[in-house]
Amino acid sequence: MMNSCPLLNKYKQELLKSRFSQSLLGGLRSKSVTVSAIIGNALLFLLPFILASISAFVNYYSSLPFLLLNGTLGIILFILLTITKIIPVPETVKVLPDNPTYRFSLEEENEISTANDLLTWDNFKFIFPRQEHFSYRIIDPFLYALTFTLGSEVSRKSYLGAVLSLSDTEYIFIFIFMWVSLLVGLYPLVSNAPAEVAAYQTHDAAGTNHLYRTVYHLGISASIFVLLIIYGDISSNEPRVLNSDSSQVVLALYGILCLLPFFFSTGLLPPLLCLIEWLPETLLVLFCGGSPCTSLLRTLIQLILSSVLTVIVHNIPHSMLWVPATFTALLSCNILAFTSAVYKGVKFWITVVFSTVISLVISLTASYSRIQMEKLDYSVIVVVVFSTVFTFLQDVYLFNIIRNPFHRIRTVSKFIKIISKFLDMVVCPVALCLYYSHLFKDDINWSWFHTLLLCRAFREVWQRNRHCQIATLLFVLLRLSNSLSDLNHSTSLWLCSVFVHFLIRGLRRLQFCMKLQFDFIVLKKQRRKETLFITILNTVFLPVIVTVAMVTAGFNIPLLPLFTLPVFYISFPRPEKFWSDVLPFSTCSDSGFYQRLLPDYLESLSTHEFRNLTFGSFLLSRTETLLIFSHVLESGFGYATVDVKGLELQETSCHTEEVNTIRDIFQSTFEERATSCINSYSTHMLQPSSSSLIQTYSDAKNVLTGVLDMPECLQKVSDNFRKCLTYFLCLKYPTCNGSLEYTAGIVGKPETAFNFTGFINRESTVEDTDGATSNEQSDDLFDNFSNSSEDNSPDSWYDKVIKFKHQEIKPDSEKPTHSPSTETAKSRYSPKTPTDTVNARQSFRDSNSGNTVPASWLKVPFSRTEVQKEEKNFSKSLLSRICSKFGYQANEETICGLVSSLVLALDQSDSGVRNSASQVVKSFIGNVYFGKSTSWIEENKGLKELIVKSYRFAVKLSIDETIFGDNETDDTFLDSISELEHDWYIGLETDPEWLSSMVASKNFLFTLGLNEEGLYTSRTLSLLKLPLFTGTVNPECVTSIWSALSFELLYLTNDDEERYSIQAHPNIMRNILTQTAAPPLGYPIFSSGVKNISILSIAS
Repeated sequence: MMNSCPLLNKYKQELLKSRFSQSLLGGLRSKSVTVSAIIGNALLFLLPFILASISAFVNYYSSLPFLLLNGTLGIILFILLTITKIIPVPETVKVLPDNPTYRFSLEEENEISTANDLLTWDNFKFIFPRQEHFSYRIIDPFLYALTFTLGSEVSRKSYLGAVLSLSDTEYIFIFIFMWVSLLVGLYPLVSNAPAEVAAYQTHDAAGTNHLYRTVYHLGISASIFVLLIIYGDISSNEPRVLNSDSSQVVLALYGILCLLPFFFSTGLLPPLLCLIEWLPETLLVLFCGGSPCTSLLRTLIQLILSSVLTVIVHNIPHSMLWVPATFTALLSCNILAFTSAVYKGVKFWITVVFSTVISLVISLTASYSRIQMEKLDYSVIVVVVFSTVFTFLQDVYLFNIIRNPFHRIRTVSKFIKIISKFLDMVVCPVALCLYYSHLFKDDINWSWFHTLLLCRAFREVWQRNRHCQIATLLFVLLRLSNSLSDLNHSTSLWLCSVFVHFLIRGLRRLQFCMKLQFDFIVLKKQRRKETLFITILNTVFLPVIVTVAMVTAGFNIPLLPLFTLPVFYISFPRPEKFWSDVLPFSTCSDSGFYQRLLPDYLESLSTHEFRNLTFGSFLLSRTETLLIFSHVLESGFGYATVDVKGLELQETSCHTEEVNTIRDIFQSTFEERATSCINSYSTHMLQPSSSSLIQTYSDAKNVLTGVLDMPECLQKVSDNFRKCLTYFLCLKYPTCNGSLEYTAGIVGKPETAFNFTGFINRESTVEDTDGATSNEQSDDLFDNFSNSSEDNSPDSWYDKVIKFKHQEIKPDSEKPTHSPSTETAKSRYSPKTPTDTVNARQSFRDSNSGNTVPASWLKVPFSRTEVQKEEKNFSKSLLSRICSKFGYQANEETICGLVSSLVLALDQSDSGVRNSASQVVKSFIGNVYFGKSTSWIEENKGLKELIVKSYRFAVKLSIDETIFGDNETDDTFLDSISELEHDWYIGLETDPEWLSSMVASKNFLFTLGLNEEGLYTSRTLSLLKLPLFTGTVNPECVTSIWSALSFELLYLTNDDEERYSIQAHPNIMRNILTQTAAPPLGYPIFSSGVKNISILSIAS
């Protein structure tokens, strides 16, 4: 069965034709406008060409200085365009904005002009749209005039004659060709900028998109102009032929200038902000041996420090090799993290001191010793081979195929990890520093380039140790074979390092390409009617695909599989972080799972081997229902910087299919019963790397139908509500001055629905705060709880709860261990010791000793008869036990009357506790009004808090008693509610306290609801130690899918939820990787932002 999902629907195809024509012509539009607007746009588009032609004609037949003439025309253009930018437009004219905020908007395609006359305000605002940033109203005309002047200069015949011998006909042809290119770059400055294929940001906050083309034209024209000034003769109109080297450079620049429209329309040139981030990063990595940084500022600082160090080393005596060795080691540490925890930690200073001291000692020792280089060559080979062997022995599968027999033997595995980290962090850096010190100390020719590469070599020892080992091994082998006799040591070592860099990334890219093509043929769900044609095309152009993939991989130019088909194209260069911003965010209450997990997860990452935590790596982890995606943004000696994202918990069919494959991969690798010696998923883009235990929440969604609607349970809710009210009232207000005032004759406010969840500050402890949180709740239960249960059988729910209650919970060492066995403990939650009681009393006295029941609470809106009738159900023995437990004397009559009044307030509403299970759920959620008690409840905020907290605890206690049996004594009740109050948060998922309780590591969280099927449901989160499985993801697979997604959404605006590119592909995890993209293209529910971790740990 072939996949019939659409690649691009018909409407988007028409939009693509319109957009591409505008991209090709620089934003010039010819559809949906009047004839007068078309004429105005055409004149504005051709104006620079007309003026340049006139200038060239005048210069050809006169002796007027060409530069003066073009400069004068440029000034005139600047004045005229500035006037058009700042001239006020009448308010009656609707000015449509230029540069829409989001590239999804089709506003630039839909702007139309209805005026038939050319000289009208409608046509004026259509041709010259307003700029949101006022500064660009001056900058744009200036850049327009400057680009026109330089373009006119470099297009003169005398300049072209400096590199080519041209006839008049050939010159006219090239002149027109050049100016077509320049017009495409100038037009966006004065009119609407087109939607660019190379889209980097969804939000152009700086408003620089319209400068994209002009800056490239201006830069290339200025380069040609400067080179011709330096090497040519511009004092006369006669051409002067340049020498061969300069002529070829200028000729290449002319060729690029003419081909710029092709580069723009195909998206090969990066946007300005992307170029500003990518260029210094590439220079830092390839020429300085550094690591990509998380921000442009850090990159520039690192680049400046590396340049300053190169200048210093070049001007000191050549024998002082300890200077580059020491300071490059310092630069390889995270010295710029002044505000992070890494900077303040002991491990950070250990790495800094160790690397600098070792480099200093080794380089000084080498300066005064003589060791034969041949011996050092073989020593380096031995050290690197041993390090490589121990590195591979940490893998779950050897060569990604055969299971590692040592991986499951815990002591052996830990020993291998210790030896490997010792070799990588101590032995190899020492050996390489010693080798380089002896290698470079006898060099005589210290040019600037040699000095730069020397500093780079020393820095790579610490910054990219594993990469440096492989590059050095290659260099030593070539040196022993006498293959590097024509090159100096620094250049040879640099070429080996760059070769390894390109080779590793290129092989990963080819693996992804082959897997995508293979699955496109073999898997029926991925096969399409174009399969045969695309396969033949890829076979014919295989050498080209391989060459382009290998070359572009090293420069961090992502591969772009169109619509994630094996139709390969290349995107524009991007920085290592890929997206423009790496910001922390959380989108829903489920993000609390990841916020709670983050510290422990970062700690577990620190135990990974170094090669999995180098910049550009991607990790995917899974624990129960959570999927965690990590991107290593920066790395160095002893540290790594990561961005951790959490994926949504609500699984779609495509998401589920890919998650099941991930589960199977981890289970087949790490489960004890897995006996296969061969990796069944050796070609999958995810490869398992480690497993550990991590403390996180286990999510249990159960069905309460058949339990909550039992009459016994409903009666227990009413009884426990009184007890919980008594408990929390005495707990918060141990003293009471005064007696009840019965005001039954006072008429309250109209009986309108009162949603008390919108006013209370829900607390998970007995401490009270004065702040209130506004949180609007829907009157419909389905708006609050829409999670359906996995198993709708009440029996299944009962079995799960029994299993859960008898499961041993092991929280952190700082927290007490609970043993919730109903057979041995008085409480079904955990028993209380005498020490616990003493501590509770002391804490109670310290926090609530001065609290008194407010006098306004004592004015109850009921008659004395009503209250006395309800008082019959009040448990005075419980009140006495509470007072005895906490050491206070309470006003029994007042407490009894107040509790009875609060019970009446809820019991006489439309959601009385005795009526039905649906009304219990409704009251639990908060959609309830209190009848004649509304005025009393609203005027006393504390009452609202007390009622809702007591009622929710009563519901939880009643459900447990229905299943496990009643609390037979007041002591067991007090133990149960104390445990609930201490270790549980009971409330709604939409409450802010739900998220804060998860982050604060509350042991249990509980909520109640009604799903769309009409079933009563509960959700219980339990803090447990659960297995965490982690694997590495092919980086080229991730960046390729992100590139295709960016092109498809930002340029094609193809947001169809049924499109082919978002369908499930288990082998490359297409749907999951699409989710991990930065919003709004992807939709993770949590992102940690930039986080620094130390990678010195041996085990979790």
